[in-house]
Amino acid sequence: MKAFVVTNPNAGSHRRSPRLAYIRRRLREARFRVRQVCASSRSEVQLMLREALRDESPDDTRVITVGGDGTINAVLPALAGTEFPLGIVPSGTLNALAGELGIPRALPEAVTVSLGDLAHRIDLGLANGRPFAQMAGAGFDGAVVHTVLPPANKNMLGYSALSRGVRLLTRYASTRFRVTTEAAAVEAEAWLVLVANARHYTYHLRVAPQAVADDGWLDVWLFRSGPAVQVTRQVCGLLRGRPGACRGVDRLRARRVLIESEPPVFVHVDGDQAGQTPVDVSVMPAALGVMIPGAEAVRRLASRRARLLPGGRSSPWSPEPSLPRSPRTLR
Repeated sequence: MKAFVVTNPNAGSHRRSPRLAYIRRRLREARFRVRQVCASSRSEVQLMLREALRDESPDDTRVITVGGDGTINAVLPALAGTEFPLGIVPSGTLNALAGELGIPRALPEAVTVSLGDLAHRIDLGLANGRPFAQMAGAGFDGAVVHTVLPPANKNMLGYSALSRGVRLLTRYASTRFRVTTEAAAVEAEAWLVLVANARHYTYHLRVAPQAVADDGWLDVWLFRSGPAVQVTRQVCGLLRGRPGACRGVDRLRARRVLIESEPPVFVHVDGDQAGQTPVDVSVMPAALGVMIPGAEAVRRLASRRARLLPGGRSSPWSPEPSLPRSPRTLR
């Protein structure tokens, strides 16, 4: 057995940390041959991991990330659509995906999960060709990622940064969005569009409570601009995990969505910069195998599916669902 341990590409100083020493020891005790992948950039991590996996078999090879959601996102291009299982050892500032899947933050327990034998396949989103596990956003939160939370300062993240984002919202200009799915289109002045593959977002906020990571669908949320009181209530609804209870919030379910805006706005995927609109987002069903704590985690995901769709089953999916030429427009 072989394990490729991927560490945060912006945290090379952790390469010889006691935490990593413990992980390597546990892996060797479990008869894994350990190779560490640590690079200075996201693109370098992807290239190194693709090269490392080229001649390996998924049957006796495992990839383990030690870091936060950014580290996980960095390995997705190399793992999406493959059979290589991913183990997650939460160690970064933001660990929303680990929380989504019930992976413990405590080091010994997280390593035990990564060494286990239960890999559950989850969906991934694809935004202009870039995979993501949790969420893509256009508008306000893209601006926050671009201006308030640059990648170099991710180690400085905290609720102070969140408060700075709230202050940015008070002067953020709304944008004319057009959001097009297979079945409908929405045109509106809005300050935020979110496309969710899973429920959790940064700071463990459950901003898309009805999203399920393995149902073959994306949840699309559009937050319309309006009076300050309306926008404030929308923000509170997001923080409380109840965005749908707020006035001026549209929710769509889609397998593919095109987000356009005038003027173009910043986009992020899983909290990392991802260019500007337009952005074409689609779902990749069962694209990634992740080591999870046990059958109970699978049952929790299945339970969420069952509450959303009759019988707990999603509609058939096509690899590239087409957008209609003249979709129904909601205003």
